[in-house]
Amino acid sequence: MTFSWYGLNWDEVRRDLEALGKPYAFQITYPRGKMETGGSLRVVRLREFEDRVDIILAHEKYSRCEHRPPNC
Repeated sequence: MTFSWYGLNWDEVRRDLEALGKPYAFQITYPRGKMETGGSLRVVRLREFEDRVDIILAHEKYSRCEHRPPNC
């Protein structure tokens, strides 16, 4: 069931996890370099164990920082 969560909005997945009653942990990942992130968080990686679920999240939008020099 959890594998259908890939790419879904974090708010939806969190509601499902809380309904299951299984403990979970999540981490938000960010792109390297001078990037700005935006949009909602999406599930990009998932590991399910007997006693918990570990989830990696990423923002759905990103762009280069325009207020910094291009070679930073």
